[in-house]
Amino acid sequence: MLGVTLALVLGGVAAAGDSQGRPADAAAPGASDGQIVVTGTRTPRTMREAPVRTDVIGAAVLERSGARNLADALDFLPAARTESNCQNCNTTEIQLLGLPGAYNQILLDGLPLMSGVGVIYGVEQIPAVLVDRVEVVKGGASVLYGPGAVAGVVNVVPMRPEKDGIRAALDVQRVDRKLTAFGSLLVAKTFAGGFVNLFAQGDHSPGIDLNDDGYTELARRKLITAGARGEWAAGAATTVAFDYQFTSEDRRGGNLLDRPAHLANIAEQIDSDVHRGSLSVTQQLGADTRLVGTYALSVLNRRSFYGGLGEVETNPDAPGYDSVALAEAEAASRTQYGRTSDTFHYGELRLETRAGAHALLGGVQIRSEKVVDRGEDADGRRLATIVDDRFSTLGAFVQDEWSLSEGLRLVLGARLDKNSEIDDVIVSPRIGLWASPSPQLTLRANYSTGYRAPEVFSEDIHVDVLGAEPIRIVNAPGLTTEHARSVAVGFDWRPTWRDGAFTLDGQAYWTQLRDTFFLSEIRERADGSLFRVRSNAGGSRVLGAEMSATYRFTPTLNASIGGAYIDARYDAAQVIFDDDATQIATRRYLKSPRLTGVGQVMWRVTPSFDAFLAARYTGSMPVLNNRLAELRNSDPFLVFDLTATRHIPVRDDGSEIDVTFGIRNLTDARQRDLEVGAGRDSDYVYGPRLPRTFFVRINARL
Repeated sequence: MLGVTLALVLGGVAAAGDSQGRPADAAAPGASDGQIVVTGTRTPRTMREAPVRTDVIGAAVLERSGARNLADALDFLPAARTESNCQNCNTTEIQLLGLPGAYNQILLDGLPLMSGVGVIYGVEQIPAVLVDRVEVVKGGASVLYGPGAVAGVVNVVPMRPEKDGIRAALDVQRVDRKLTAFGSLLVAKTFAGGFVNLFAQGDHSPGIDLNDDGYTELARRKLITAGARGEWAAGAATTVAFDYQFTSEDRRGGNLLDRPAHLANIAEQIDSDVHRGSLSVTQQLGADTRLVGTYALSVLNRRSFYGGLGEVETNPDAPGYDSVALAEAEAASRTQYGRTSDTFHYGELRLETRAGAHALLGGVQIRSEKVVDRGEDADGRRLATIVDDRFSTLGAFVQDEWSLSEGLRLVLGARLDKNSEIDDVIVSPRIGLWASPSPQLTLRANYSTGYRAPEVFSEDIHVDVLGAEPIRIVNAPGLTTEHARSVAVGFDWRPTWRDGAFTLDGQAYWTQLRDTFFLSEIRERADGSLFRVRSNAGGSRVLGAEMSATYRFTPTLNASIGGAYIDARYDAAQVIFDDDATQIATRRYLKSPRLTGVGQVMWRVTPSFDAFLAARYTGSMPVLNNRLAELRNSDPFLVFDLTATRHIPVRDDGSEIDVTFGIRNLTDARQRDLEVGAGRDSDYVYGPRLPRTFFVRINARL
């Protein structure tokens, strides 16, 4: 009860002001109504005027909280959360509206450069050094963004420099007696009609064992990201923009990290290289008309290992050592390597224009993805082809944002998609209503649809491990498309009391899924290998609501409260475990808490000193332990983050160095019943991703 009370007191997002009382950040809820957002309708609107509610996490919150990547940033929104899904490799997903990560789409500056395979570890690979803000739209967005955007979209909007400069950061963290290091550099060059950003970011984390059983809970990671993005005016009416990003990551979890993966009792090792790039040309055809053409490409290559020796003693001097058993286990373990390639193409041609009271948008999109996943042995010899598939979607969309009056707008949209895995054309309509009966009150209502085609998903390529035995996923014969319908209604209230010091926002959601994709219980083949079956489970639905309020105590102190209630469940109970002796079924979505809350307070104590406090509440959720054949309800978690930042001016032009000291997860609220040893169920992991963490960060803007 105490946790719920604190969540309601400290749920939400707040932004502090500078010494002159101007907002220091635009973070939702309680963001500045003048903040421009683009994700909801792909047309620039202020947050107040956006027909689709858009939450924003701004740069000040990202910097004060010490966020290193997108996963860290999403911890600061209600009804959105990040969840680790593997005790060995820590693959992380973003949940919106209580639905798993496969139901939302991650965009980079509005482009879906994160493929279904690339998203497995991609949430932690997007560099914070590039991010200006993160826009989040909850609810169906397939009309504009295509398949997969059922629960919503997360759009990472990169920084656009206004002047030449350098941004650099160095971050050192102490996690469970071990040190991690993070560094980033961005060099911005502006010129008449454009800019170029050059950037690089590195992240090194040792493997960390939280329960002293010799097996990591936080994987060893070596991550390097580098690239460039820019824009220039190629003519009086032509603008060209480009983006390129290279990411290389070495990730290893389990035990015996100093040995080859196949000689560990449990190992999950992923060595990946990703190239992502895009080229966009905007041609102004008139004062209110422009044509935008975009091509984007993502190429991923990786070598992986999922498995290990299992519960076999590897120390010749230890009791129970059996050289024959070890040799047999090693022979099997040598065959558990894999090699994956994923090539993703995306093209779009979009026309934007205005005709009187109508803001019109229409275009065509094509996306194509080829995935090849092969099994190899330790010497790199090919053993089997597990996945070799190519799929594509050709879509056409239109949207009319119709201003019926100064305080009333109607959004009408529709999309036609032809997916290579589906025989019929899919029609996705959308309708939205924005009304402002007074300057203080804004009302919104939206109906949208979406779908997921039976393609290759992230969980197909990330292999769960039970003990040291990999668990593969196969599609059931006749697997059909999953369809979704969503309704969202909400309001923003900005009373004039105390010059707008108080704000109140609310939104309610309803999503119905038909032919829901469902992963069965773990099954065993005749040869002893384990697998799960993806099938259509009938229907499911999500009901939820969130409420947020902010209050500006002084020009330099702003706080907010809020929370969310979301209930995601299947229409009928689904079997999630069955070993003949025990069968477990549930209607609840696993790892989906009903109650969540997020809160922040930012206080400009003096012009040169900031204090930041955040609280995150995660309610109890159902979690399955396959090793023990138990479905449990987790304890709730209340996490506090606390930081203090000293601003050191360097020059009169605004250049400064910020030094931040902080503690994440102050009370060390986390899962306490972690699995141990070589027989552990790696999927039995839930709650806060990091234990108590001390850090110091130096940010320089020169």
